[in-house]
Amino acid sequence: MSAKKLYDAHVPLAPLSRLLLGIGSAATAITDPRRGDMVAAMGETTAITPVLENIRKRMESDIVGRRLLLEKPRISNETIDRKWLSQLPSGTLGKHYSEYRETHDFAHIALEQKTNMLGEVTVKYFEGIQYGLPMCVTGGIFGGARLLTKNRQELLERNLPWVAEQASKARFFMAFDWENHFEKQLSDVQKELNIDPLI
Repeated sequence: MSAKKLYDAHVPLAPLSRLLLGIGSAATAITDPRRGDMVAAMGETTAITPVLENIRKRMESDIVGRRLLLEKPRISNETIDRKWLSQLPSGTLGKHYSEYRETHDFAHIALEQKTNMLGEVTVKYFEGIQYGLPMCVTGGIFGGARLLTKNRQELLERNLPWVAEQASKARFFMAFDWENHFEKQLSDVQKELNIDPLI
């Protein structure tokens, strides 16, 4: 018995298939976070309907979020000019974005978290708290367990209290049109997002 089709490209899975794919993709995504396909599969298989409905409602309650749901814009190397971004003044969102390896890490930039294990875990906890997605919380828990003792202590004593506060009070990141803020200073974008940098 398969679930109903949620969108055009959705492939409904039987509960057992969903469970097995969720476990397999989670194991792969946690051991190799660069596997975007497994991170996406983990998100698809572990996000339950109430969580997805909550995300949709939060986006619909935000004027930009509503527009993003209607337009479904994609940020990729085909839709932005990385050369132009790299020539923007230092400190702008676009300049920071041009210096990152991945094209999806706006949360890393806004939270000023490196793409090392501690930064990844910190961002996963932020996303888990703000979005309510089980895969993010799971990634934070298992990623945190893989940290060295010194980094784990920093996560528990410094980063987690800060990130819990930021995720709770910040503007909903999924309802933010990042591509329209490339020329702004990162500090101004953080103010717009209601993010206090980690001191």
